[in-house]
Amino acid sequence: MKFWIELAVDTLRDPQATAGRVMGWNIGRTELYMALIAVSAVNAFLAGVSNVMSPLPNDPASIQAVPMLALLQRPLALFLLIAGGLLVSVHTLFWAGRAMGGEGTLTDMLALLTWLQALRAAAQIIVLLLTLVSPTLAGLVALLVVVTAFWLLLHFISAALRLNSLLRALGVLVAVMAGLLLGLMLLLTLGGLTAGGLTNV
Repeated sequence: MKFWIELAVDTLRDPQATAGRVMGWNIGRTELYMALIAVSAVNAFLAGVSNVMSPLPNDPASIQAVPMLALLQRPLALFLLIAGGLLVSVHTLFWAGRAMGGEGTLTDMLALLTWLQALRAAAQIIVLLLTLVSPTLAGLVALLVVVTAFWLLLHFISAALRLNSLLRALGVLVAVMAGLLLGLMLLLTLGGLTAGGLTNV
């Protein structure tokens, strides 16, 4: 346990150097996929615990306005969303980075994003414990976690792709997010056409 705590502290102090250490472990891709699925399950479980401690609105109007509320009340669906989202993120970040001149390996990206999710799970445990003492403080810490996670993600993208630049890492991230958004819009559009226009032809 002491080793992992020290590694987490080192990650916050020097993300680039710690990323190099994690990549240097040379863990097999199969083991990393299993670890990613495991941390996804932990994150889904913690989200469920958070919902029990601070129940979210479950009336039809709220769920229609924010569909994510329904997922938070269904741990299995949330787990599939988290795990699937991470797998897509690993591969899209890697290939987009390579297309933009990055190097590195898919295994490096997988290792670093898995470690980031493990840190996120640990942070979520801290937030849950703080909720028992002070919900306001817990909310502030949760906001800090989001900002810190984004900062670490940029460092990890830069390290995994050998970009040596947070600005280039941000460019890769923005390109991936834009591509995923366009893909989602296309799917929704095609789905709407299928459900509405094409079926009436």
